[in-house]
Amino acid sequence: MAEPQTGSRQSLPRLSESGYEVAPNEPDVRGWDVVLADREKIGKVDDLIIDPAAGRVRYLEVDLDRKAIGLDRERHVLVPIDTTRLDRKEEEVLLSGMRRDALLTLPEYNLETFSPAYDDTFRSHIGQDSGAQRITESAEELRIGKRVEQQGEVRVNKRIETEHVRQEVPLQREEVHVERRPVQPGQQARADFREEEVVIPVMGEEAVVEKRPVVKEEVVIRKEVKTDRDTVDADVRREKVDVDATSKDVRVKDDGKRRGGR
Repeated sequence: MAEPQTGSRQSLPRLSESGYEVAPNEPDVRGWDVVLADREKIGKVDDLIIDPAAGRVRYLEVDLDRKAIGLDRERHVLVPIDTTRLDRKEEEVLLSGMRRDALLTLPEYNLETFSPAYDDTFRSHIGQDSGAQRITESAEELRIGKRVEQQGEVRVNKRIETEHVRQEVPLQREEVHVERRPVQPGQQARADFREEEVVIPVMGEEAVVEKRPVVKEEVVIRKEVKTDRDTVDADVRREKVDVDATSKDVRVKDDGKRRGGR
């Protein structure tokens, strides 16, 4: 921590109000996200609380994220710098040894109320797990995504077929009837020996085939989305912490068993 340029010293002042500066080779974490061990963001570093006598930073002043923590108003707490780990690449301050519920029990901090007595009260909150060793349990979670891919195609083609059609058609025609009548006695008729020809046209209907295109029907093609259900099977790994005593005289109080753990 560089020496102050101007201004008076307090017992444990904010860096921004002290006249001190962050040493050139040290990161200025003000504005960095503060995250828990599971990378849950709980706030941002608002300022640094320094110890001028020791020439080092003692606390991080954290502005808690009201939405993430579920607060109804703005709240600042102090976190000891020696309980944190800095991720310079991600510009995050990691509180690996603090739980979310423990964070909410920390006393609220403001410059007017900060005093050595406040410091003792704060340390009483973080000192409950002093000397404790921690081991984490991790588990894999199955994340199922969906993608759209072509499963096939439907082709609709129009082709020409030839069908032989047989249909009866009524046709009219003329027939010639020849009727021979004998001459009645007394009927006057002149005998004329000469050749004679009478031509009588005979008419009749015949079928005339005519073809013309006629629209019989239309084919409407559309797609609709149907939902099917499928089952995805996968193996996921999970860590389990087993607590074993080396002797029957060693008593172990395991909170996990009371909550239904192994």
